[in-house]
Amino acid sequence: MDPDAPTGAMLLVVTDDHELLLHLRDDVPGIAWPGCWAGFGGAVEPGETAEQAVRREVEEETGIVVDDPVPFAELADEEGDGRIVTFFYVVGSISPSDIDLREGAGFGVHPAESIDALAMPPFVRRAIRAHLLPLLESS
Repeated sequence: MDPDAPTGAMLLVVTDDHELLLHLRDDVPGIAWPGCWAGFGGAVEPGETAEQAVRREVEEETGIVVDDPVPFAELADEEGDGRIVTFFYVVGSISPSDIDLREGAGFGVHPAESIDALAMPPFVRRAIRAHLLPLLESS
């Protein structure tokens, strides 16, 4: 991975019954992956750690303060701008009724097996399939 590439942080929210609470990105020009489903998150700002960035971004986007996000993967957005994204997850601590959506087009709960049918950045799909689902199956 390019050490000079921009970095990002993303939180994947897993419900108590192991479905995914995903964020629908705005469908506007000029943003990465418009109109796609992903986790909540964004760019890591200078001087921030990935965990600080994911906590800040989630609060900005949803009004939720995230306790103890668990890091599970770091992947490059190879099909996009090459950004290196650190992925985090939480299980059962956030429900749709907790969200005060402040950014994005919406959010929804999706069974993990439906992610291939969703418009989703390929690197997010890879993080879910290769890293998150095996963690959930072993827990």
